[in-house]
Amino acid sequence: MKINYFVHTEIGDRPCNEDHYAVSKCPAGLCFALADGLGGLDRGEVAAELACNAVAEYAQAQAVFSNAAVEQAFLRAQQAVLARQKAEHNETQMKTTLNIVMLDKQNMYWGHVGDSRTYYAENGVLKQRTLDHSVTQMLSAIGQVEERDIRFHEDRSRLLRVLGTPWEKPQAEIEQPVALRGNMQILLCTDGFWEYITEEQIQICLEESDNAQIWMENMLELISRNDQHSERDNRTAITIWIDDGEGDITQ
Repeated sequence: MKINYFVHTEIGDRPCNEDHYAVSKCPAGLCFALADGLGGLDRGEVAAELACNAVAEYAQAQAVFSNAAVEQAFLRAQQAVLARQKAEHNETQMKTTLNIVMLDKQNMYWGHVGDSRTYYAENGVLKQRTLDHSVTQMLSAIGQVEERDIRFHEDRSRLLRVLGTPWEKPQAEIEQPVALRGNMQILLCTDGFWEYITEEQIQICLEESDNAQIWMENMLELISRNDQHSERDNRTAITIWIDDGEGDITQ
């Protein structure tokens, strides 16, 4: 199995980049973490970095990946953020989204909390994405908001779940494992990325690509056209391209 990945991150028009990511080559396989610190609160960039670093540290110590490993990685990230909040007496701030993808030779294990997204495709066809923990996603589920209108709805930024709120568990949503069969493509992205490109456009860009970097560049070109008249948010994404056959991990 050959794995090729590409990472893009940019500050946009914001004073700092509150997005963070980590990519870890581990005994069990490969682990990706992506986080977006909550805007409008202080120290979101700290929460995002703490969360990704905690996931990477945990994953590097694992001999095998599983849904339980993903769940434990979320818990470690939650503990890291809550501990820093307590140390700084800053419990009302410092919160973040978090998406995790763990790949071994057989499966993809994945989960998320917040409104950063993970998409996966098989043989160049989008199959599934994570559903945002947001008011607008909930309204879409009950038919009050069209899926295509989520991106710029007035309540888009109202999140129902994030890392750094004092739950006993971080309330991350762990998806069913996906078997690695044939060719697969995976996209992790923050809302500054997916807000400006539709699923149909992601699919078109995928069809015109044959590796992770080209897929990313195709999407970024479309995004740059779509957001010319708006203030650019932080924007971070990771594309992963998995091929059959012998090979190694390339960036």
